[in-house]
Amino acid sequence: MENKLLSKNLVIGLIILFVGASIVSGINNDVESVDVINKIGTLNIGTDTFYPIDDTFIDKPDGTNLPRGDYEYMIIQNEYGATPGWQIDSLITFDISSVPSDSIILSAELKLYYHQWYANNPAGRQLNLYKITSDWDEETATWNNQPSYASQPTTSSPVPSSTGTWMEWDVTEDIKDFVSGQETNYGWKVTDENYWGTFDIPQTFFRTKESSYVPYLEIEVLVPHMAFLFGRIENLNTEGDLTTFDAVRLRYLQFSPFSFNTYVSGEEIAVIGSGLGIITTGFAFGFFNSGLL
Repeated sequence: MENKLLSKNLVIGLIILFVGASIVSGINNDVESVDVINKIGTLNIGTDTFYPIDDTFIDKPDGTNLPRGDYEYMIIQNEYGATPGWQIDSLITFDISSVPSDSIILSAELKLYYHQWYANNPAGRQLNLYKITSDWDEETATWNNQPSYASQPTTSSPVPSSTGTWMEWDVTEDIKDFVSGQETNYGWKVTDENYWGTFDIPQTFFRTKESSYVPYLEIEVLVPHMAFLFGRIENLNTEGDLTTFDAVRLRYLQFSPFSFNTYVSGEEIAVIGSGLGIITTGFAFGFFNSGLL
């Protein structure tokens, strides 16, 4: 009898929750996102670090046309010295197949260790990063058989003012495309396209996976779980499938792994997609795909 009564009360409670949310959504003009879905889960944030499976440099003026995949360094050099034909580029790629295709990518950074320069100091020179669009590997890649790459750079970054530091490129948009399957992941080409036009072209040296300063790719992702939210919020912002807000006084019950917290100090919360409940400009209530940022 007690089990039947408990089940009945649970059903009634869910009905009230759903109907109440529907009524509030109908009378509250500030509602930004109210939906019912079959899948209920929340998101936890994690940072994954990946190391290259291939990295090398390709040398245009090298008459021997040899692969450089076993070197402990990569070189970047501009095409134009006193005469053209001096370009040296670097190639790098990572296996990120372990990142779930439904993950939300918050950020992604490629990091190379800048350890020395030659001929002239390259400090401040912008190095462009191009998405590679065909297959390659470090054991065979040379200037003459190099892979194809995008017509426009993904991003650029200035060479640091001193050696012995990590240089970073923001590759968030490329990683989103790779993880979702919109693009095939062949990695990136790094190049110096700042015209030099005289002798002693600056050469920028980075360490490779064969060295003690291994390049790495850092990806921050949201991973699905399950939670119930109830309380006051502010700074509601929705962009695509991702909604963020700050907790004013928010009860946050996560089911797996289990935790229960009350956030009152402006903790930033993320919600992806839709859920069973309501989110307004000042209030959240129901089951949502959510997690702390």
